[in-house]
Amino acid sequence: MEDKKNDLFTIGIIAVILLTFAVMDLLFQAGLIHSAGTKTPDPLPMFTARSFLNGKYFEDYDAYSVKSFYKGPQWSKLVRGTEIILGKREFQGILLGKKNTYFESRSGKKTGETAIADSLDFLEKLAADFDAKIMLIPTADEIWKDRLPAYAAYFDQEEYLDSVRERVGEDRYVDLLQTLNEHKAEEIYYRTAPYWTSLAAYYGYYAWWEKSGKLFPYYYDLDRKILVTNHFAGPFVKRTGMDDRGEEMFILKETEGKQVTVCYDDRVTIEGYYRPEYLDAQNPCGYYLGDEFGLANIRTESQRKNVLVVIGDLNANVMIPLMAPHYSTILLINPNYYQGDLWGFLAEQKGEETEYLVLQGVLDFVELFDVKE
Repeated sequence: MEDKKNDLFTIGIIAVILLTFAVMDLLFQAGLIHSAGTKTPDPLPMFTARSFLNGKYFEDYDAYSVKSFYKGPQWSKLVRGTEIILGKREFQGILLGKKNTYFESRSGKKTGETAIADSLDFLEKLAADFDAKIMLIPTADEIWKDRLPAYAAYFDQEEYLDSVRERVGEDRYVDLLQTLNEHKAEEIYYRTAPYWTSLAAYYGYYAWWEKSGKLFPYYYDLDRKILVTNHFAGPFVKRTGMDDRGEEMFILKETEGKQVTVCYDDRVTIEGYYRPEYLDAQNPCGYYLGDEFGLANIRTESQRKNVLVVIGDLNANVMIPLMAPHYSTILLINPNYYQGDLWGFLAEQKGEETEYLVLQGVLDFVELFDVKE
């Protein structure tokens, strides 16, 4: 009896939706409502039961919504909600998983064997030539794979990381897969962005410290964390057009107010680790040390003379403020934007006081080697 009621309820919802779309089409075509965005709006997508059920009508509306009035914020929210009720889980290349978690779709993407082999060769050479520590960060779709929609395409990061460990050696490999799996019930990733949070970086810091050879870790108190914003909306939610600004962003109290200078690409110098101007930008994770630079030279208040050279992405930006008390200088290279001779630069920094670290998301790192064949 309960199943029958659920079926009737679903049929009722679909009937109302069909009627709503049909009425809106008729009103638009009769000229009773019109576009306020353009003087000569594009034609409204043709509505049929078949196009509605196979999803093509929604795809056409996505394109149409760029210029249409009544596909504005409220109408967009209605359409998105309707699509979700009917089971749609992919929007503009973003998957909507369980617990309102967003993942980048890997449908149609295939990380080739050449890219995997080249990335492993790179790490092996880096470890051998510079005694670099390798700290690749599993992304949310590995740790939170139980949140992925059914049948979502998937890259086996555990298998890849096992290969990394084998190639670079146990002493140089920092195991974040186990660390993050132990805390998977916590908010260790942003739901709407492809990066880990300050909480995850906190756990990562202590995993790194155990392999670093440092005598004592720097103490961070999670009870003193600072709320930066409770209206965080990452780039994934902005791509989908969803109305989801409910995430919180925290930093650790001990990282705030430090006497730090950061010089970006030998041009711009800024004080401090954090960039509040990014909070309303397309990618608010730029709040951590900024975004879209090739090389950041970070001078800390530490009296030590040692230097850390980091190859990393925005995930590295989140953790570097935690590592900074151990170094006088941190050189952060973002390979997504760096234009110089990487191996030459690394060799120039080599010395008794210099350490090297790869601190980057697994997928972001492997895709650096994914050249179209």
